[in-house]
Amino acid sequence: MNIKQIKYVLALSETLNFSQVADQLGISQPALSKQIRHIEKELEVELFDRNHSPMTLTPAGEYFVRNAKDLVYKEEQLYKALGQFRTGESGRLVIGITPFRSLYLMPELVKKIRTKFPGVHVSLQEVNSAQLRKDAAEGKFDLAVVNLPVDTALLEVTPLEPDTLVLAVHSSLVDKLPKAQQGEFPTVEFEQVKDLPFVVLSSGQELRQLFDGLCTQADIYPAIAAEVMGVTSAWAMARSGVGATLLPLQFVHGQGFDRNLSLYIVKNSTYSRQPVVAVRRGQVRTPYADYAIRLLTGQEE
Repeated sequence: MNIKQIKYVLALSETLNFSQVADQLGISQPALSKQIRHIEKELEVELFDRNHSPMTLTPAGEYFVRNAKDLVYKEEQLYKALGQFRTGESGRLVIGITPFRSLYLMPELVKKIRTKFPGVHVSLQEVNSAQLRKDAAEGKFDLAVVNLPVDTALLEVTPLEPDTLVLAVHSSLVDKLPKAQQGEFPTVEFEQVKDLPFVVLSSGQELRQLFDGLCTQADIYPAIAAEVMGVTSAWAMARSGVGATLLPLQFVHGQGFDRNLSLYIVKNSTYSRQPVVAVRRGQVRTPYADYAIRLLTGQEE
């Protein structure tokens, strides 16, 4: 049994689909099946129950996967630690981040990293917050930018600037709302905007949970003009006058001021988002990972 075979088992445990994993790994399905059978024969236990549809992990397989993840992680950390002894600055920096934060945080950060460490390849893994927390805890990133709460028993966290959330309303929809000047953000009661059409994110996303909570708190039934998957789509809809939408102010600033939009702070919003830089405890940190963290936390310009 070698580390490559172990990684095959781990990959298969994620999807439980031989053809899909074979495509991801760039090998044939029979070759993957042969490798899995080989490791099962060596261990003298079955890791996958192929009698079910879809296939499932056996109890032995579940135990193997839990422990194998730690084994692969430690091997990766060993190589990374030994890499510190090499001369020259080269390597790969893997950053986990949500797509919308990537838009306004990463361009300048990546530029500065590349300037200081021109031999470093930066890989941005753009996934949702739930996946970020899971993958960061498994050590899949050099660092991740994610909202609290996280499991601090597994992750070391450094706070970033808290998100400020605003309601973006097109000029065609603000007749009964306070007039907003550029750079000003009037406060409104959520009841004041109850008759507006809204653009919302899909169910389960954090901004959608906030919106639903505000509606419940204000006892209103909103008119949903559109439901979208991402913040950038919501921003584009708001700019077109489709409906009002909740957005992080930091994201809006990253897109540039739009004179057709007014931004409002929603009064008595009990929801707050505290982003942090998260790194798995005990994880080896490269000089360029440390530099990225200092940039994100304002310790370095």
